[in-house]
Amino acid sequence: MYEDIKKKISMQSRSVRELIYEELKEAILNGKYEPSFHLRERELAKEFEVSTTPIKEALRQLEKDGLVVTQARKGSFVSTSVMTSVEEIRWARAALEGVAARLAAIKRTDEELEKLESTIKSMKLYTQEKNREMLEKYNTTFHDFIQQIAKNNYISNQIDAVCSFDKFFRKKALSVTDEHDRAFQDHYFIFEKIKEQDAVGAEDAMRNHINRSTTFALKQKNGKVE
Repeated sequence: MYEDIKKKISMQSRSVRELIYEELKEAILNGKYEPSFHLRERELAKEFEVSTTPIKEALRQLEKDGLVVTQARKGSFVSTSVMTSVEEIRWARAALEGVAARLAAIKRTDEELEKLESTIKSMKLYTQEKNREMLEKYNTTFHDFIQQIAKNNYISNQIDAVCSFDKFFRKKALSVTDEHDRAFQDHYFIFEKIKEQDAVGAEDAMRNHINRSTTFALKQKNGKVE
């Protein structure tokens, strides 16, 4: 049912709990596990071929994300308000990353701008090549570096707290080839605003990008927009 977790662990420096958490989160967001579905620990442990310990840990994290609810003596269930949680997290992430972009526009150095421009050039190349894997990598690099340029640990920590859905949405959006060009234009516009030290423009550009791309990811199914 699932990919071999042990094989994935041997290829990645990630814990069993993290991998199971990602698998279950994707299954919930993709609709494989519908609202109110009973996530039975023993059954999941058997499917993943692990003990119940990492299953319990993953379910606790999913509960913090608002995707799972736990009922005393009954177990864990997929939340009936999954999409509400996702929507609220999207707003929070857009707001926080928008602030990071604003700060980056104010604080960026010429050296940092050159590094950000180098990332944009790589994104342009891989957009032209339709290289989804490398686009995902440099997309992450772009957002992470803007946080570094912002030089605000509080904002960075808050972004980390709400970005548990980021990888899923990025992968989902970039699975559609037509989205590659749109995503690049979004990122290039953010870069231009930071280059111009237009703080308000950079914040607005980042907010718009996250809201647009997340909405796009939520509307598509099996690689097609619904």
